[in-house]
Amino acid sequence: MDSNKVIIMEVKDDYAIVMTSDFEFIKIKKKKSMTEGQKIYIVDEDICQGGEKTSLSNKNKLLKILGLIAILLGILLLAFLFNPFKKDTYATASFDGDASIELSLDENKKITEAISRDDSIPGGELENLKGKSFEYSIDEIDDYLENDNYILASCYVPNGENDNYIDDIKSTIDKELSEVIFINANKDDVKQAQKENKTLGQYKLQNVASLSELEKYINNVNYNKLDKFVLTNSDLIKNSTHMRQQIKNKRLNDKDDEDDDDDDQEDEKDDD
Repeated sequence: MDSNKVIIMEVKDDYAIVMTSDFEFIKIKKKKSMTEGQKIYIVDEDICQGGEKTSLSNKNKLLKILGLIAILLGILLLAFLFNPFKKDTYATASFDGDASIELSLDENKKITEAISRDDSIPGGELENLKGKSFEYSIDEIDDYLENDNYILASCYVPNGENDNYIDDIKSTIDKELSEVIFINANKDDVKQAQKENKTLGQYKLQNVASLSELEKYINNVNYNKLDKFVLTNSDLIKNSTHMRQQIKNKRLNDKDDEDDDDDDQEDEKDDD
């Protein structure tokens, strides 16, 4: 026989029993790392002498097939349970203000699921967002957040890089939400955030190491509001105390610059 793909049904001390695509059972030589349910390729030299077919009864064959099916179903179930992206999920986006929302979006930026991981918004209320366009739901999302400070936002597209998709999301956010800290994420971030039951933004925020890094995610920095944001999220930001001191220094420097500008203007008036 030529090279054939088979499935290992049973591993014995000195040999293994495999099943072909024709549901024939063959006894082959045992090799290291063989496990039941594993798919391998075999050639004539792999077959035990006199082992072209086993003496398994029809009943045993059926039991082996059922066992294999159970193994394969178990693998598929585990893959489904530990896959953070549902079938209709193209992107994940999260928003954190005084409340938290995490959205699943399809390829057309329609909301397929909306949850609040910290239960700050009742699940029944978020049902209203399902099926709506992200662009036309952003005002409603803003109302849910009830925030007078920076909103923490994050987004990830799991099906490969799609900069245009994320750019569209960011454009909608920047247009409708006045002050946002937007942090990009990757596939591992999504998995870890779900394990820790945090929104994507919350998980990313806890890995921000410095004020300069945090400032990179903000279009227009308002240090008064940023100080309040860091204080509110001090349980997530590891260096929050040091960061707030840096913010205080920046505010003082800005104030000194403003005072210098005022003095220059006064001098110009006196010269006139």
